[in-house]
Amino acid sequence: MQKALLKTLFLVAVLFVLFHVSAFAAENAVQPAEQSTLTAPVQPSTSSEKTTVTTKDTTAEANTTDNNTATTTQKTSSTVNTVPSQQENLAEAKLSSEVSFSEAAVQPSVNTTSAPATEQPHTEQLSASASEPPVQTQQSAQHAKILHTNDMHGRILGEEGRVVGMSKLKSIKKEEQPDLMLDSGDAFQGLPISNNTKGADMAKAMNSVGYDAMAVGNHEFDFGLDQAVKYKTQLKFPILSANTYKDRKLLFDPYTIVKKNGIRYGIVGVTTPETAVKTHPNNIKGVTFTEPIPAVQNTLSQINNQSDVFIVLAHLGVDNSTKTAWRGDTLANTLAQDARFKGKEIIVLDGHSHTVIQNGRINQNTVLAQTGTALENIGKVEFDYLNGVVSNVRDSLINVKDTAEVKPDAELQELMDEAKAKFDNQVSEVVIPNNPVQFAGERDDVRTRETNLGNAITDAMEAYGEDGFSHSPDFAVTNGGGIRASIDKGKNVTLGDVITVLPFGNTISQIQVKGANVQKMFEHSLSAPVQDGKLGANGGFLHVSKSIRVYYDIHKNPGSRVLKIEVLNKKTHQFEALDPERTYYMTTNDFTASGGDGYDMLGGPREEGVSLDKVFADYLKHADLDQYAANDTTRIINGNPPVAEDNPSAAHNNEHVNNANIENNKKDDGSAPTTADNTGIVGNSNSSSNNSVVTLKDSLKRNNNASGVSLGSTGNGNSGTTHSPDGNIATVSDRTHVASHKSNDETTHAVLNHKHTATNNVVALPASHYKDSELPASGQSETYNSPVLPTTLILLGIGVLYSKRKQDEAA
Repeated sequence: MQKALLKTLFLVAVLFVLFHVSAFAAENAVQPAEQSTLTAPVQPSTSSEKTTVTTKDTTAEANTTDNNTATTTQKTSSTVNTVPSQQENLAEAKLSSEVSFSEAAVQPSVNTTSAPATEQPHTEQLSASASEPPVQTQQSAQHAKILHTNDMHGRILGEEGRVVGMSKLKSIKKEEQPDLMLDSGDAFQGLPISNNTKGADMAKAMNSVGYDAMAVGNHEFDFGLDQAVKYKTQLKFPILSANTYKDRKLLFDPYTIVKKNGIRYGIVGVTTPETAVKTHPNNIKGVTFTEPIPAVQNTLSQINNQSDVFIVLAHLGVDNSTKTAWRGDTLANTLAQDARFKGKEIIVLDGHSHTVIQNGRINQNTVLAQTGTALENIGKVEFDYLNGVVSNVRDSLINVKDTAEVKPDAELQELMDEAKAKFDNQVSEVVIPNNPVQFAGERDDVRTRETNLGNAITDAMEAYGEDGFSHSPDFAVTNGGGIRASIDKGKNVTLGDVITVLPFGNTISQIQVKGANVQKMFEHSLSAPVQDGKLGANGGFLHVSKSIRVYYDIHKNPGSRVLKIEVLNKKTHQFEALDPERTYYMTTNDFTASGGDGYDMLGGPREEGVSLDKVFADYLKHADLDQYAANDTTRIINGNPPVAEDNPSAAHNNEHVNNANIENNKKDDGSAPTTADNTGIVGNSNSSSNNSVVTLKDSLKRNNNASGVSLGSTGNGNSGTTHSPDGNIATVSDRTHVASHKSNDETTHAVLNHKHTATNNVVALPASHYKDSELPASGQSETYNSPVLPTTLILLGIGVLYSKRKQDEAA
């Protein structure tokens, strides 16, 4: 009986084991098919594949002509509109990364924030029923044309091969006969000849050309709030902004409706919120700039039934340093997918970033265009219109080289020549005869790196402070965005040339700053996104005088790039490390001293001096200019500070760079990584050594199973790359792969911001090994937890009992 029972139990156990082994094998055979791919989300570009984007900052000019044939209905609600609620102010537009260009894509939900209370515009001059489109009397399509400009920056005079000039622009308009002439802002401030009259001469020129509308740009505030408002009376056409408020009321008209040749154009203006830090704080006291995209959406909704074609004059730009929700391409992308405007043509004429955008088709009904800057180009958008349907939309540029044979309008040219003669008489004094040095002041230079012109200006500021203020300065700084032109070698440099370099009329100032805030100040200065291995253009980039040196690491995350700051001790003539507790006397311009360009760590009491252009002009008359001939980088240095050889701990001073990969792998919340965070870091950014193998092996020992090691970017939106053992590379857009590996446990996945040349040494599971929802937490074993092992132990136990029973019977 007992023998039969034991045999039965033994048979049951064997069958149990075979069952589970079969199940386990079957599951492993199915799993790869279920987990074969990790689909990376595809981010759409912000324009069509044919879009050409070129950033420029050249000197170019433009002119305009009379247009008396348009019927205009203008919004006059400055005293009626109220500022949107806090919810509206904080409303975030759908980002470009979240929007597909496919017309079949799911449309975003309609913005439900309430629009500011407005008076509906007078529409008696429009068709009898504003809600019905005009009836076409001809069956053939009507051809429409729009000319547009942006960021002219006071270019009232033409320059051969560089600037069209306003008198030629007027002639071109007469020849082209456009339906509309439009501008996207920043027209008045720029060259000294225009600044001299606070833009009044440019306003006269634009009236003569015959503009129909323009947007309010950030530089429209550079001559003060009163002057910005005064443009509304100086101009014979509306200046528009749907998101600029003062005392909870719109400061400018948000839109205008122009009817031309049977087509009703709804034209909306919008201003960059960056204006809050791009102009002097005193110029915008009490002014609020709300979120641009919701403001445009709400305004377009108000005039939807009164318009056949939408035109948005957007002074927003496409700079990478601009917040995504404040960019012109994001605006165009969002409007393209807004279900409320489906089927209606939307033309976004952008400005602010000084970018040339051609063929900027977003989808079937939306176009994005920009002409660059300084009237080097004139934009042209054309389309056909028939029975409410727009077709054959195309945009192009008229380049300054195409206008060589164009004759300037005689009447306007005479007016501009009078303005030039008056200005030249004021600024003809020669400052440097036969200038021996080429001073670099181009936009892409002064906003990204140290230049000899920035060095000369800050040295002039520090020299002035020695006697001009109550306390000798420790050092001087000035923002790159305030430097607007180069100074050519071999010419007589006049006071007018100096004003061209420093056109804002800023005054020199001195403030007291704690060392800790000096550190924060330079972190802010060096915080721009990295583009093509260098800092992106940033108007807040600081140039410094010879009494201070800043060392930084471009590969670190913004906010932690500064490695060391040294300030000259003027008694010992030795550079010393910045003392965070010490108060330093810093000379700067009044714009930066007041917190402009986002320097909110500054401010407080300050001493004021003379105009900055006078300080620089006086310095140039007496300085040894040969010291600036080399244009070397000696003050703002991307690299480690030098280490004294007799310092026993010198080897440890390279810690900043050796740990750059750890800094680059900060968590999403900005906190420093813990020890467990760093266990998976693989070597340094450009290392070709086998250190990565050692580090990865250590990680494998700690975790038993290697999770995927992602080599990608955490800060600039570039794709990450996951290397598999067989050499295949799985690319994952942005930070998706890294984010999917995050868990409540500390992560062991390395995220390096730079190329790694030892990728063959990296052993990692390919991204396709996991589903998004099934990626294991760091350190988690992938072993299948089947009951085979405990069942086998039971079987062995039964076998032992059976053997013992046999032995007992034999005994």
